[in-house]
Amino acid sequence: MLSPCTAGYVAPIVLEEMASEGLVRYEPDPGYWQSADGLPYGYDIQSPDFEISVEELQFVAEAAGTVMCCDIVLHIFVSDLGGRPALARIAERVARRADGWVFIDFRAAPSAELLHYLASAGRCVRVDDAVYLDAAAMTAWIAHPDFHVVK
Repeated sequence: MLSPCTAGYVAPIVLEEMASEGLVRYEPDPGYWQSADGLPYGYDIQSPDFEISVEELQFVAEAAGTVMCCDIVLHIFVSDLGGRPALARIAERVARRADGWVFIDFRAAPSAELLHYLASAGRCVRVDDAVYLDAAAMTAWIAHPDFHVVK
């Protein structure tokens, strides 16, 4: 997820939203979080150009009308499909509070109908076979019957 807010502004929001999802810090290593059923989660906040190309950043910045200051990476450390929707819910809430754009990688190229649905709900920026969604479009994606999270 990209945000025009600074890492210092975004970090407390991420922590609050992880807690509101019911995750708790893992005592042996407070850099990790756990769900009630023991699934391990974490996050990183890094420079937006650490993993994203300059061209892609410019494309999202133009759509957003502002420069992106940080990249928030939410993780689930096991391949558990049941735990992935929590990442989407956290990302949606962080995006809403920090003017963020959530990166969505689809299992297959998104259809024109899906892209129209997402764009009519909020802002949707297509980059190859993936998209960046603002919080409103992310809310629509979570509610969509084809919703999924690719790890």
